[in-house]
Amino acid sequence: MSMTEDRIRDRTPAIARHLNGIAAMDREAANFLHLTANESLLSRTARRGLTLPLADHYFMGGGDDLGIVDFRPFTFRGLPAVGDLVDAASDALRTLLHAADVNLKCLSGVHTMMCAILSLTEPGDGVMTVDIGHGGHFATPVIVQRTGRRHLSTRYRLDDLRFDAERIAEDFHRAGAKALYLDVSYYLNPHNLRQIRAALGDEAVIIYDASHTLGLIMGGLFQAPLTEGADVLVGNTHKTLPGPQKGLIAFRDPEMAQRATTIINNGLVSSVHTGSMVALAITILEMEAYGRAYARQIVANSNALGAALEDEGWTLRRANTGRVSENHQVHLLMGDQGERYRTLYAGLVDNLISLNFDSTLGAGVYARLGTQRITRAGMGPDEMRQVGALLSRALRGDDVRCRVAELNAGFPRVAYSFDDLAEVQGWLG
Repeated sequence: MSMTEDRIRDRTPAIARHLNGIAAMDREAANFLHLTANESLLSRTARRGLTLPLADHYFMGGGDDLGIVDFRPFTFRGLPAVGDLVDAASDALRTLLHAADVNLKCLSGVHTMMCAILSLTEPGDGVMTVDIGHGGHFATPVIVQRTGRRHLSTRYRLDDLRFDAERIAEDFHRAGAKALYLDVSYYLNPHNLRQIRAALGDEAVIIYDASHTLGLIMGGLFQAPLTEGADVLVGNTHKTLPGPQKGLIAFRDPEMAQRATTIINNGLVSSVHTGSMVALAITILEMEAYGRAYARQIVANSNALGAALEDEGWTLRRANTGRVSENHQVHLLMGDQGERYRTLYAGLVDNLISLNFDSTLGAGVYARLGTQRITRAGMGPDEMRQVGALLSRALRGDDVRCRVAELNAGFPRVAYSFDDLAEVQGWLG
């Protein structure tokens, strides 16, 4: 039953308030210093894909010469231009990840977890994941257990931020496990994958969750999981890969890719969200063009920000290389002030600064900072010194709101993108 005109009139002011409130938050977001490690900045070129009227339609492939997708007898209109773009992005991604094949159909990072676990293991199989307190993802044990797999937990060595490969292998084989899922969300340096593979042997399935470092891996800077021992790489696409909120999977072995993709495509995915697919494909091609420089600048900015914070008197967790960070994350240890994290967080938000507090990896509460978004805004080492000073002052109770807004106002563009190319101006309108 449809709403009456009176009810529509009664409801409309509230709806308008909600929409105006969202619009106000969107405007304010432009003034925020976004230091969260789990958010990205899309280019205008990629964001255009999310707003296309074509995004209302299903993408099931480009189709044949007549633009028809035929699943015998289910037929569907193909989108050839979208198919061409996705094919180009898939080719680029295979090269950047050293993959035999890739799948861009997943909708999120958690969806890639589900697809990987359901397509590569069977009910009753043992799946080992990383303990949540040691940086593992909260969703993985739930997925493992609720899909009838046996869950095992492994631990990260907190003293040197490495996995104990021999301990993992001992626990893994004792339990008769099938897969090791490296679902780490809080880390500063590459995993010792080669050691883990050597200890586990060839039969174990190793799944590497690259949600946080996917853009760095594509930039050739962090590590190359599929050449170092992982069978499968999964991840969301909106952290160091600065794309839309979506997911992807890459495979080292073509036979494994075919088996898993058949299951995923025939039962674990329906709509691939056409607008997001277009935005993701564009972002992958931007990474092919600019990813190496972007990745280098992210890591340089992480270390410059860390140096600025240490100059301000703060203590940081360091990567096992001795540097502040080998990726986009900077871990600012709060010490005794950690008990006040809610009060501190309220003060940061009031000063237009967004970040995360957490207490994984020992050493109490810390601020997990991310440099990927401000790097894509075009900031460099000079700005990192300003960011470090502003963050330090805000944590100590100063009012730096206007200074933060002023800093952000100086970076209205999206760097490492196609936005300024003459060839895309027609696309941008």
